[in-house]
Amino acid sequence: MNAPQLRPVVLALVALAAVACGDDDTSVVTDAGTTTDAARDMAPTIPDGSVLCETDEDCDDDIECTRDVCDGRGVCTYRLDPGVCDDGIFCNGSELCDPTLGCVPGTPETCNDDDVCTIDRCDEEAKICRRGDRDFDEDGEADWFCEGGTDCDDGDATRGSTVAEVCGDGVDNDCDEVIDESDCGAVAYDTCDDALDVSAGGIFEFTSLGARPDYQLGCAPAGRREQVITFELTEAQDVYIRAEGRSTTYLALRTTCDDGDTELECVGSFEGTIQRRALEAGRYYVLIGDIGGDLAVEVLFRDPTEAPTNETCATALDVSAGGSFPGTLIDVTDDADTSCGPSGASDLVYTFTTTEVRDLVVGAVSDTGDRVYIGLQQSCSDTATSLRCVNGATVGTRVHQLPAGTYFLVVEGSTSREFDFTLDVAFEEPTPPPAGDTCDNAIALTAPAMVTGNLNDKQDDIDLTCGFSYRDMVYELTLTERSDVEVVGEDTFLSVGFLDGCGPAATQLRCASGNPSRSRLRDLAPGTYFIVVESSAGGEFSLQVETREPTVPVAVSGNDDCDSAYVIPETGGLFQGNTETSLPDYETSGTICTTTAASKDVAFRLDLTTNKRVLATTDGSSFDTVLHLHTGMCATGEEEACDDDGGELSASRLDRVLAPGTHYFIVDGWGATRAGDYLFEVVVSDP
Repeated sequence: MNAPQLRPVVLALVALAAVACGDDDTSVVTDAGTTTDAARDMAPTIPDGSVLCETDEDCDDDIECTRDVCDGRGVCTYRLDPGVCDDGIFCNGSELCDPTLGCVPGTPETCNDDDVCTIDRCDEEAKICRRGDRDFDEDGEADWFCEGGTDCDDGDATRGSTVAEVCGDGVDNDCDEVIDESDCGAVAYDTCDDALDVSAGGIFEFTSLGARPDYQLGCAPAGRREQVITFELTEAQDVYIRAEGRSTTYLALRTTCDDGDTELECVGSFEGTIQRRALEAGRYYVLIGDIGGDLAVEVLFRDPTEAPTNETCATALDVSAGGSFPGTLIDVTDDADTSCGPSGASDLVYTFTTTEVRDLVVGAVSDTGDRVYIGLQQSCSDTATSLRCVNGATVGTRVHQLPAGTYFLVVEGSTSREFDFTLDVAFEEPTPPPAGDTCDNAIALTAPAMVTGNLNDKQDDIDLTCGFSYRDMVYELTLTERSDVEVVGEDTFLSVGFLDGCGPAATQLRCASGNPSRSRLRDLAPGTYFIVVESSAGGEFSLQVETREPTVPVAVSGNDDCDSAYVIPETGGLFQGNTETSLPDYETSGTICTTTAASKDVAFRLDLTTNKRVLATTDGSSFDTVLHLHTGMCATGEEEACDDDGGELSASRLDRVLAPGTHYFIVDGWGATRAGDYLFEVVVSDP
């Protein structure tokens, strides 16, 4: 690989359109040895500071998120590909591609709506901002200084309109502005001295409203209301305790009620569950913490059972003969890891040895419906040797033509609940993997292509940044000339990755999820690429692959508002710019598009003389965009259409039939702080 080339700090994309006409000092020598005006006019314009090249390799700049291309003039261009930088985490903001620094962090999402009566948080799992009533003490009541609020002290979870008045404490517990009124009392089981005895087992229902945070549980946030149950064992027993309240319920098992140092276990979940095997005879206390409300507690005692013998790599259970193996993750520690399982989850270890090539068929099912993780590894203690990792409440996989040798199976569970499971292991005659199952037998495509596939008989062999250890199918696409490529997968929720190779050393150029899943890659060099399709649901899907003439973006600036909007040709086009230097002139109305978009923005204008279908996208932009469309009167009224994340990742997409007239597209950012480099493409076609 050649040494990095020096280039201007400004985006080299601008060089594609920086000089389109005018005189320069370039001399062109004719066969006669003289320079002519005609020859000079025919010469390609080379901007000052350009890096000359013959192949794409001559343009390598060692920046991982730029696509280094030697264009038709023999000049290096450097195109930003922010998708390479995306870490898939919503709440830390959209990562950016800096042309000199490479991938840089984006602005973290604060979700602040500037309303003091809402509590704003970023939900990473759902990848949205969530807002709830101001309730800092999390007792389920909003601050009474806000509209509809009933909590007179939002900093104290023991005070609120649903709390019982406690006698003799000199506090208005129930927020009725009266202290210690005649109907006051004390909440049952609120202290260690008043613990509910559950030694006989059973189901118990009571309320924690009015309970006080007298003790601090080892795993619970401060301020949780606690109530106490107790039991005594006269001999060793298996113990099962489950508590369910209005929200996350925390359970702490102790030998001394008010001494946190004697805490044997502390768990928190929507259904807080503690399970102990062969708990020794003695007196125990369970502190139950929640935000306040009705509680249901189930307590069971059973004959003691022995711990499994295969908890560690050194004590792995040999399953070389195959069969069905019951297992339990109850009261089991974390001794090994899988490449796809949660950190800190309890696990059991199995091993087998084969003397010849075999197909391995392995599966597991939990008795509670919880997800089970199975990792097949060559080394028990090293997940880098993982050959396969699968998961599910009912999970199974077939490893085709597994070479002879010794292997390990690590079975992991959940970090929040312990359960029993059954592991099935079988060895069968070796069979080749089905077409498209691996990189080695990828299915060749010739664009344009429309194909259907089925993931049910496939295995998970390739990791995608937008997927997660699901069955996948591999296609191979060879380009003989520079091209744009569009990939659309649908019929079920899919993750589709586009790679410049296949296997651990491959580079993922783009990854998109959804139904449909859409990816558009521009100006790809000739070569062989791989398309990987995966889905948590398995089943059938359709995949469409199309190639087009390579597009080069037109650099746009100065289009800050509708008065200075860049005029799009009626045939459409691809445009590149930056919103950082623009003003936040427009924002979404909140009617058609409920997403808030009040960031810095730019404007484009499209004039149509007949009805046209117009597809507009911001795919490939470096930040979370919002695209809104206005007809006739620019952005003075409500938008005609709006989209937030309809494109790739956090890009936007609008696809509409537009009538003759003037239409304005506003390229905006989600929230009030999203801005940066954008790509805006408009495709105009007959309806």
